[in-house]
Amino acid sequence: MGLARLMSYVWPVRVLRTTGAHGLLELTWEYGRLVVNSANANQSFGSLHRVWRAALGDAGIQRKEPRAALVLGYGAGSVAHILRSEMGLRTSITGVDDDEQMLQLARNHFPVEAKGDLDLVRSDAFDFVAGHSGTFDLIVIDLFQDLDFAQGVEGRAFLTGIRRLASPGCPVLVNTVVHDEKSALRSARLWDELRLLFTEVLEQRYEENNRVYIAL
Repeated sequence: MGLARLMSYVWPVRVLRTTGAHGLLELTWEYGRLVVNSANANQSFGSLHRVWRAALGDAGIQRKEPRAALVLGYGAGSVAHILRSEMGLRTSITGVDDDEQMLQLARNHFPVEAKGDLDLVRSDAFDFVAGHSGTFDLIVIDLFQDLDFAQGVEGRAFLTGIRRLASPGCPVLVNTVVHDEKSALRSARLWDELRLLFTEVLEQRYEENNRVYIAL
């Protein structure tokens, strides 16, 4: 075990600091694991990793064994690692992120186990959804600007596009964070819009502030 990794059990050890498309990004050892943080939130492999591990488990993804997954807001790859390394799935994954610095962190520091195709796409998620014609068996949406989920995620046009990309029975998981009145109202609007477009919508709460909606 390297010294930095060992020291991280006492206090965080920063490895790299850079500026991404949405501000500060830091690669840090925390409790023996590399994580990626923005100024105020974990972006991959810390608390967010725990959220997605729990949400994908609660949605029964390992049992469903999706053939093709779309991850909007790929980050450094927490969802891909959970599907491949922790669940042992051979799911083909398309990861979309608009931040080239984040994708470089993913490629250089968090390589994904090669159990299936992995296509990392640098693109605005809204543009990708509007322009893509295929379908997926699992869609994970984790689009954030630091603490708040991105403007437009709760919009009818975007969610209609998501519904179009979802194959029959495809679980759609959307992460939100509720930390004040405005974010609570936006999260509630997202819930209402999802219920208009999908047959069933479940809400799961994790890590105090995260609300993940599972739409079927």
